Amino acid sequence: MDPMRRLGALSIVTLVLAGCAGGTDTSDAPAPASVEAPAGAGTQAAPASDTPAEDPRDGGFDLGFGEYAITLEADAIRPGPVTFVVRNGGTMIHGFEIEAEEADGDEDHTGSGHGGLKFEGPAMSPGEVVRLPADLPAGTYTIECFVDGHDDLGMETTLVVRRDAPLVRAADPGTPGQVAIAGFAFAPDRAEVAAGTSFTWTNEDPTAHTVTADDGSFDSGTLDAGATFRTVIQGTGTVRYRCLIHPSMQGSITVVDP
Repeated sequence: MDPMRRLGALSIVTLVLAGCAGGTDTSDAPAPASVEAPAGAGTQAAPASDTPAEDPRDGGFDLGFGEYAITLEADAIRPGPVTFVVRNGGTMIHGFEIEAEEADGDEDHTGSGHGGLKFEGPAMSPGEVVRLPADLPAGTYTIECFVDGHDDLGMETTLVVRRDAPLVRAADPGTPGQVAIAGFAFAPDRAEVAAGTSFTWTNEDPTAHTVTADDGSFDSGTLDAGATFRTVIQGTGTVRYRCLIHPSMQGSITVVDP
């Protein structure tokens, strides 16, 4: 179906499923690489070990859609109400779909699913963010892009809902110069620092990105999953940057006198 036909008002949908719980994917992450800008490099700070844990459903459960991957804030969450915050960070139209996996291994994701246990959001234009409330019982769910062929290109993943799902570390907003590339977005996407501050971007997504200044002052080149890019920000004023592969991914750095 043409994804544009799915555009329309967002409705609140409750998903009811007495599914079985599953486990999370424990596959090894790719080995990180590092890229340094000619201006110099800083040392990446270790994540704080005393950051409190939180339920990833709090404040909305983040998902990133882009060519061609889906990223989840966490691989597993606890049962109950959840609001999916879905961001299209790609250059194409994408659409959110979640469906309960069948106990017998049925992988047919067409139609309305057995018992109608399937939920689709609206089609999303590049850069668009939608919030989709749901209520999920324990079980295993497939999340994919409903645009024809995008799931086969890699836009399909699994979310496990179980009562013992682990809490996650809250993001530490107090570490200047550290930017995560995650969920097809820069986090944080805005920063104010003193001139001479060293910045490090780490690509936590499964697909490649770039960190490229609009004024040409820095360019990471292609950063594969796990790679980092470091540069020292000089001068004063605001530098805007983006991912050249996914231009809706944008950020800015405002530099002030020390």
